[in-house]
Amino acid sequence: MYAKLLLRISTTSVAASLFGAVGWVAISPVDGASVGQNPAHVQLPPAWTPPTWHPAGEDLWALEQMAGPALEGAPRLRSSAAYVFDVDQGEVLLEHNADTIQPVASLTKLVSALALASSDYDLDREICIGAEHYPTRNGAFSKLSTGDCIEGWDALGAALVSSDNRGAFALASATDLDLDGFIQRMNTVSGQLGMDMSSWTDPSGLEDENMSTARDLARATMAVATHPLLSTVSSAPHWDLHYDARPVRRRFTTNKLSGRKGLGIDAVKTGYTGTAGYCYTTALTTRTGRHVVITLLGARRDRDRYRDMSSLLRWIDGLEA
Repeated sequence: MYAKLLLRISTTSVAASLFGAVGWVAISPVDGASVGQNPAHVQLPPAWTPPTWHPAGEDLWALEQMAGPALEGAPRLRSSAAYVFDVDQGEVLLEHNADTIQPVASLTKLVSALALASSDYDLDREICIGAEHYPTRNGAFSKLSTGDCIEGWDALGAALVSSDNRGAFALASATDLDLDGFIQRMNTVSGQLGMDMSSWTDPSGLEDENMSTARDLARATMAVATHPLLSTVSSAPHWDLHYDARPVRRRFTTNKLSGRKGLGIDAVKTGYTGTAGYCYTTALTTRTGRHVVITLLGARRDRDRYRDMSSLLRWIDGLEA
């Protein structure tokens, strides 16, 4: 599976991402249970069945623990909504307007990637960019032009790494679904993951009708982080696009925390529209070894979401295990 990835990401990057994924099954300081696995003292609710298409299966137990009282003493944040979940402890560290429904911009692309993973997909399929891959909103970011022919791998990498909007639309072409069917699959996947406050209308997140919450997006982020293929792509620092008849072009991640010393990132996505503001979600291992999911929505400025991230990381690393 990862042979194609080696053409698009450096070997070091792939190894770091895969080792990051392994980090989610390290020994928990709570009771010796494996992180990402269902500890003996946590019972899966009988009403919830992990989706059969996700390779983690019941290792997605943490999705059912993403509710409960937050800790006291959290830093004051600039983002309008925030949610922080400690995977090791199985507890909420912070929530602020975590269930407020709002546009979430390109964080939508995580759900698009999950919809792809849940479908009958072929990433080796050639996709030639056409009018059907153009978002309805003018001025949408993309480095893909009409007539460019790429493989499904590059549509996925462009969408998740450099947040390319036509790349996100092209994900549907890597499946046996048309665009409407793909969007319906996005909504189905949300329901399967317990994202009950979310609804989707396009794969890129440009439309304001792509609505979710900080808590729901944390669930999607956790699902991406525990999916070997999606985690490897989402956490990549760059992606090399292989065009049919053009030179390879390297696209860099939109994540400004990429490469920060001491952080092990397993999934990440940024997003911005004028309505949604600046958004950020990630599943990572902190400098002190904590495995956390952090989602921030609605910051007014780009630097505000990164200031919030820095404040949260310092606070989390200062908590007692």
